[in-house]
Amino acid sequence: MDDFENIYGQHLAIEILKSAISKEHISPAYLFSGPAGVGRKKTARIFIKTILDKNQDKRSTKRKIESNNHPDLLWIEPSYIVQGKSISQKQAREESISIKSPPQIRLNQIKEIIEFLGKKPFESEKSIVIIEDIERINESASNALLKTLEETNTGLFILITQRPEKLLSTIRSRCQIVPFVRLNDNEVNKIIDKLENIEEIDDIPHEKLKELIDFSYGSPGRYLINLKYWLSIPSPLRQKLEIQLTNQIELLKLAKEITDELNIEQQLWFIDFQQNRAWEKEKNSNMVKKLEELRKQLLKHVQPRLAWEVALLEINLID
Repeated sequence: MDDFENIYGQHLAIEILKSAISKEHISPAYLFSGPAGVGRKKTARIFIKTILDKNQDKRSTKRKIESNNHPDLLWIEPSYIVQGKSISQKQAREESISIKSPPQIRLNQIKEIIEFLGKKPFESEKSIVIIEDIERINESASNALLKTLEETNTGLFILITQRPEKLLSTIRSRCQIVPFVRLNDNEVNKIIDKLENIEEIDDIPHEKLKELIDFSYGSPGRYLINLKYWLSIPSPLRQKLEIQLTNQIELLKLAKEITDELNIEQQLWFIDFQQNRAWEKEKNSNMVKKLEELRKQLLKHVQPRLAWEVALLEINLID
């Protein structure tokens, strides 16, 4: 169980899982509840590895789990429906598929779980099902999952969520709660210091890195996402975004450059980042409101350049 030492700041969660392993008293279902990016999925992989590798080569088991290729493990995440077909979030990102509705855990995925659990495990004593972002489950799937949880015998469920209150209370009551918490700044910095292969951060001013860390709300995973987004903005545009422009012509040019250089996902991230910055550094509620109006316009598919022009001009009047 030494791998648990690589999980920072989740002492209660680790204590619960270690106790279950040492006493050989594994619950049929666990609810890993807490913020994204603080180690929930990593902890799940370590936990199931200790269960799946009892009678197998441990390195082989770890490799299969990390590649999502273990015959006794089914990992489910919310999906989209595109032209009648179920598309994973990863596939949608890789293929740049434009989708308006949010992803969901769907009834067909619960049916896949039922079929999976109906087969005898190949290499271990238990078949394990992990459902990521379980709060995104739709109503029909939720009812089917509840029935499956009530009837499972040899299966083990791990449900991962940021919003446990969105689940049926009957689903929550059938799970052992494993709480994950936001990390403090020291714990976040320890993890960040261990990160490798991010040479580009040398080009980011220390003050900006601190803003990106603050915007991560105690989540190393979210910090990596924030860093990825900031680095995805072309360097010349990054520099312009840091300058306090007042000339209306320059602001209109900036609106054009933002919409030419950034996709909608990047634009929405930048709005979130600027809202956090406006509130944390200046307590500027008017700017936060204007940025929120801009977000709503973009989500309504208003012409992005026009939305940015209006927002930047109005924000300049606030300043």
